[in-house]
Amino acid sequence: MIWLVALACLLLGFNKAGVAGTLGPFVTVIMVLALPADEAVGLLLPMLIAADSFAVAAYWRKWETRLLWPLLSAAVVGIVAGTFVISHISEVALRRLIAVALLLFAIVYMKQRGVRIPQQHRKQWAIVAGTTAGFTSSVAHAGGPPIIVYLMGVGLEPKRFVGTTVGLFAMINILKVPGYLLTGLIDGHLILSTIWGWPMIPVGVVLGRSLVDRVDRVVFERITMVLLVAGALALLIF
Repeated sequence: MIWLVALACLLLGFNKAGVAGTLGPFVTVIMVLALPADEAVGLLLPMLIAADSFAVAAYWRKWETRLLWPLLSAAVVGIVAGTFVISHISEVALRRLIAVALLLFAIVYMKQRGVRIPQQHRKQWAIVAGTTAGFTSSVAHAGGPPIIVYLMGVGLEPKRFVGTTVGLFAMINILKVPGYLLTGLIDGHLILSTIWGWPMIPVGVVLGRSLVDRVDRVVFERITMVLLVAGALALLIF
């Protein structure tokens, strides 16, 4: 168990360094393949929050507030809906739901480029993107694609784009905590028994930042995308 958590923490830190946006959902896959789905998503949340702290420190105040708040407001609705759903279905059904969410993540992620959102439609897009991200993040920690599509569509410059994404998901992950606690998804004993692997998060961040300019991101993301889809299909089949 410790080695699995250590690997997950390493990959989450690596992901927060900006090497590949597909690594986070891939971690969800390997955790759900190894653990019951409810335990996996519950354990991943505090790990993600710990990883977020490094990303927020690196991009402090580099987010676009005018875009952040509408997305976050909509995400709250998705978080409530997602938490309600995962607390009222069986472990097997949750496993299948996570698989479907991850496959949708892959589809949207691969088709995210080229969208341009007119000024008069941005409010509606923000509601859809935020709500969808909140739901899929609550279910499978995979809320990235709708936010990426929206922020690319409004033409946000690179640093603000990354900073807004980092700030948004740091707050989304914190907002998921009350629902996860109320539904019993967060297991304190499981967290304490695996916390020895958590120091790999900053190791992953340092490693990622040292390799971010050396790694071919396109090739790396294609590899992790293939593994992500294969893992999601395995969750559906087995």
